[in-house]
This record gives sequence, structure tokens and C-alpha cells, in this order.
Amino acid sequence: MKRSIIGTLLGVALLALGATAAGADELTIDSILSAYRSGAPAHGIISMVNNPANNVAMTADDIVTLRNAGLPEDVLTAIWNRIPAPTPAPVSLQPDDPRLVDLVSLVTSGMSEAIIIEQVKQSKQAYNLTVNDLLYLKQNGAREAMIAALMATSIGTPGTSATARAAVPSELTFDDLVSVKKGLFSFFSKDRPGRLVMDGDTLSWMDGRGSENSFRFETTGIEKVWFTCEARTSENFCYQINISIVKGDLYRFQDGRRDSGSNAAVVAVMEALRTYFPRLNFGPPNIGS
Repeated sequence: MKRSIIGTLLGVALLALGATAAGADELTIDSILSAYRSGAPAHGIISMVNNPANNVAMTADDIVTLRNAGLPEDVLTAIWNRIPAPTPAPVSLQPDDPRLVDLVSLVTSGMSEAIIIEQVKQSKQAYNLTVNDLLYLKQNGAREAMIAALMATSIGTPGTSATARAAVPSELTFDDLVSVKKGLFSFFSKDRPGRLVMDGDTLSWMDGRGSENSFRFETTGIEKVWFTCEARTSENFCYQINISIVKGDLYRFQDGRRDSGSNAAVVAVMEALRTYFPRLNFGPPNIGS
């Protein structure tokens, strides 16, 4: 008689443990503690934990709680083996080629992949993608077609480098440019016509209204170069070239014949920079500003 009473109690304990398995198939810290405190044997609890039909919904912190409650180590081991390994948080990669940051910005903005690929082709820049660059592009949603277009730019003629720098001719001069003033106090000054002179690694602005407004800077200090364009039906009309300097200065040069529909001057500057300084960071154009 006594033995049957004990068996009934153990059966009740096991039923308490398996109640969730009959429904949601989920073992929680509460159901395990309830079964243990009701007298369920260790092998019975382990059997329920090891049942592949049951889901163990517990964490490492719950193991500590169960150990403090006195559960045997073999039960804790069985539970630990059924707890899913935590998914590591994705590491935010940074590319080896900083130009890819601007391209990814276009991707995440929702711009058409075809437009981005066309921009890559028109830029005539070479991208020698590293493994880290590829992982960065993949992590940020770049599709295979765009990655293939970037990789294609690194293919040059045999025996030459796609990013090899050509020798800069002596004093290349770009006329029909206007230096644009923007900033908090820009209303005190006017946009000034002049010309840009490229001499070796130096770019000099020769102001058309006096040498006191002329200036010069080194290409080695350039942080980024990009166009400002107007959106048109068939193509973008790029009328301004922007050059930011590492120390913080930003120079803007508009085409002096913009009003007549010409942008030959700023295009010539951009092509010269891409030809003679291919390793500069050429960013995507600003459209509609």
C-alpha cells in the first residue's frame, strides 16, 4: 500500500513535468522546479529533457537558479546540452577601400542597382576588392551584379596596373570656372570666376579678380572629390566639382558656362584628377542639389 502511494506521487510529479510537452512541448525553469519539488527522480527529469519532441526554453542564468535549488548535476548537464547556443551579434565590418562606404550608402538608400553600376562604370575608377571589402559589401546588401561590376574595374591591360598613375603634364590649366562661396557669412562675398592650374601634385586657384583671393592646395591633402549634378530625363548634368581637404576645407568649382548648358570645364577637371591621381577618393555625385 505504501509503495503504491509513493508511485502515485512520482507519477503526479512526472505528469507535472510533462504537462507542457503534451501541449506546447516546452520545458521551462518553472516546470523543472515543480517536478523536482514534487519528488520526480533525476532519471525521469533527464528523460523529459532529452526527449527531442520537447523544447527546452531556458538560459544559462536558469542553470544557476536550478543549481541553487539543489538539482543534481547530471540533470543540469542534460539541460545545458539542450539549451540553444546564443546567436552572436553580427560584427559591423569596415571596408579596406573607404570609397565603398559611399557606394553602400547608395544601396541602403534604395537607389536602383542599375544606376549604381552605371555610376561605377562612368567613374572609371579601379576597385581592387579585398576579402574584407567583399564581406562588407555582402553584409550591407550589395548584390552579385554590383560586386561583379566593381571587380571588373580592376582588370587592366597585361603588365600594367589598373590604378597606375600617369605622369602629370606641366601646368594643366582649366578655364571657365567659378569658385563658389558657401557658408554662414557667404552673403558677404560673391562667386568668383578664375582658372584652376594643375602643376605636379599642386592645384592652384588663380582668381580672376585679384591674387589676394587666390589659393593653392596639395592633392596629397585631398580627402574626397565628387560632382554636384542636376537630374535630367536621359542623364545627369554635372555642373560643379567639389574637393574636400583633410584639414576641413571644402572647395567648390562650378562650370562658368553652366547657364548655357555646358559643363566641359568641370568634366575636364574631374577627368584629369581621375587620370593623374586615380587613388583619390572619388565619391558618388550629389543629385538635385
